Amino acid sequence: MNKILLTMMAFTLTIAAEAQTNDSIDQAQIVVVYDFVTNTTDRNGAVVKDSAQLAVMIGSHAAKCMEFNRTMMEDFGEFRNKDYQLGEWNARKYNLPVLFIGYPEGEVSSFDKVVPNRYFYTEALPDFGWKLTDDTLTVSGYHCQKAVGNYAGRTWIAWYSEEVPARFGPWKLSGLPGVILKAEDSDGIFSFLCMGLMQRTAPIKYFSKDGYTTLKRDKFIAHRNKLYGSKQYVQQPNYYIPQGTYDHLNIIEMWPGGPEPPAEEKLSVVATDMIIPKKVNHYQPLELK
Repeated sequence: MNKILLTMMAFTLTIAAEAQTNDSIDQAQIVVVYDFVTNTTDRNGAVVKDSAQLAVMIGSHAAKCMEFNRTMMEDFGEFRNKDYQLGEWNARKYNLPVLFIGYPEGEVSSFDKVVPNRYFYTEALPDFGWKLTDDTLTVSGYHCQKAVGNYAGRTWIAWYSEEVPARFGPWKLSGLPGVILKAEDSDGIFSFLCMGLMQRTAPIKYFSKDGYTTLKRDKFIAHRNKLYGSKQYVQQPNYYIPQGTYDHLNIIEMWPGGPEPPAEEKLSVVATDMIIPKKVNHYQPLELK
């Protein structure tokens, strides 16, 4: 394996060039930024939090959900911003998916990965069966109302604001009379909290499916949950990858700058945005089924 100090701008430009197509499916008018937190435990059983920032680009009929810093660089051309570079780097270990909500019409498109493979699937827009309540809350200065719904084995409590009449939210959460600014599951494992709304205009560009294996959504979720949910995963995150899989590739060991850190703090970069993490916490599935 080669060792290299990361050149953030060049590496991220490569990702952008390979992932996005020139096909614009909508025009974003608003970008909502969320803090996404997962409460879990580390390999020794200590309570910890995994966290990342998500951005939802909202158009008139479709939305795109992707890691925030990557969105700012790829979709808004902020490649030279050092904060975005470092934030995007720190989020790489989660191998977060890219979701298109409402595209194709009435569906969700998911570009996801379970190293060493990339997967693509579509599903009908989730029916959360939202039940609206009279409870209210102010989130990021917006008056919100509470709704409770269910999807994929979890109960979700969402706070939405009709002051922003968009039927989207973080991840796959959608279908309410206003944008969802806060959400958490009933078990207290996951939370999404709006950190701010930006009025930014840019085309919402669809991704190329080249290099992705198309699966049925249920098969993908079962596959991911089985591998990541294993007790072996937290001890050795690459336990399920056959030995020799990457013999023909030049895996690069990277870190974001400064002196060379311990091995566990580096990332093993397989190909563009795909990472083999060396250290993970216990996997908590957003979707149980």
